[in-house]
Amino acid sequence: MDTIQLPHFTTKRSIPIAAIEYLEAMGNYTTLYVVGQKPLLVAITLKRLEERLPNFLRIHKGTLVNPAHIIAYRYRYVESPFVELSESRQLSISRRQTRRLRPQLASHNRALAALPIA
Repeated sequence: MDTIQLPHFTTKRSIPIAAIEYLEAMGNYTTLYVVGQKPLLVAITLKRLEERLPNFLRIHKGTLVNPAHIIAYRYRYVESPFVELSESRQLSISRRQTRRLRPQLASHNRALAALPIA
């Protein structure tokens, strides 16, 4: 599945999954942050979108992140752990999720460190 169909007012909008940076809950609505576009508000709960986007990581009660856009993960020597996204955004990770996500994010950091610097 390369795209996801989402209701947008009276139409359905097709969004490429790879372009979604992260999603943020707002009650019964969700805000999608898509690379190169304005945030998009849709009338679907974050929980339902999490079911449709199984590869995304829940870093907080109200936040899902596309791991493809994570460029760094910081949990040492900082007051609260966070992920840094490719658009220079930092999203905090809840204490509850830190332990569960640490192995996934640490392996992601190792993979990033192995990439040659251009």
